[in-house]
Amino acid sequence: MARQDALLRLHQRLIGQREALRKKLREDVDRTGPSNSGSGDISDVAIDDAEREINSQLVSLESRELSKIDRAIDAIRQGRYGTCEVCSRAIPIARLQALPYTTLCVECQRLQESGVGAGDGEADWESVYEYQARQHDQELTLDDIRIEG
Repeated sequence: MARQDALLRLHQRLIGQREALRKKLREDVDRTGPSNSGSGDISDVAIDDAEREINSQLVSLESRELSKIDRAIDAIRQGRYGTCEVCSRAIPIARLQALPYTTLCVECQRLQESGVGAGDGEADWESVYEYQARQHDQELTLDDIRIEG
């Protein structure tokens, strides 16, 4: 019975987090609206553009977190919460306490982050791009990409 009580409390907490995140997401989306580039000088326009870019990045992060929370809520409802989506092993309680919306055990998460893929043998190209962008913090164009056949 302790597990069911804990899952019920966790479910309620995740629902609360989801609602708070949805509210925050709506506020951030409103802030990323059209710019007032016609008003003010060039520095005002630059600051406005920088703020919109930051809000856009926040929206992206919050959207991903919201998706993870929704998946955890579904997993609780379906009775598969706490089980790794890739290897089907139990996710350690300590990991679930630290990151209640995780869907992967530590090993599968490590594989996914390394670009090997989470058990399916395919690389997670989005994470590769994000990692590379953080490392070099520069724009990439199609001319910069060379694909060898």
